[in-house]
Amino acid sequence: MRARSGAGLLLLGLGLTGCGQDTTAARDCTQPRNPKHQIEACTRVISANAKSAEAFNNRCQAYNQLEDTNKAIADCNAALKLEPRNASAYNNRGWAREIRREYDQALADYTKAIEINSRFALAYANRGDVHFKKGDKQKAATEYRLALEIEPANDIAVNGMKRLGLR
Repeated sequence: MRARSGAGLLLLGLGLTGCGQDTTAARDCTQPRNPKHQIEACTRVISANAKSAEAFNNRCQAYNQLEDTNKAIADCNAALKLEPRNASAYNNRGWAREIRREYDQALADYTKAIEINSRFALAYANRGDVHFKKGDKQKAATEYRLALEIEPANDIAVNGMKRLGLR
């Protein structure tokens, strides 16, 4: 499963640095290389700081990588309850819904992420993938182009354009 999240986070965002807490868990909670390890680390962070929207969002991303969409959506919802303007959490929840083939809901979440952060290339690219899956190649191409205007090397958008025969 490819990474579909824009959650590059700082330890400060997890609310643990300088607090005498487990900074290893905070660091590991931001590392998507091993989703099971990331889930364990984020769970430790959440146990220490139940108000860490970023830890819930990062754990959502890890659950998405394992395609455990029920847990992913629950964590994204928790992140959004704590931080309603968290574009990354909307993107991650959209990813979970896309995995479930709930395309209209995924589009709504990706759109909300873009409304919060109009420069969120990944959300445009993800929206392009949903349009592609729904069979609307014109809308997919438009979304991929928007993503590439912001981030010319966006892998999802580049690969999407290749699938459409436009690169």
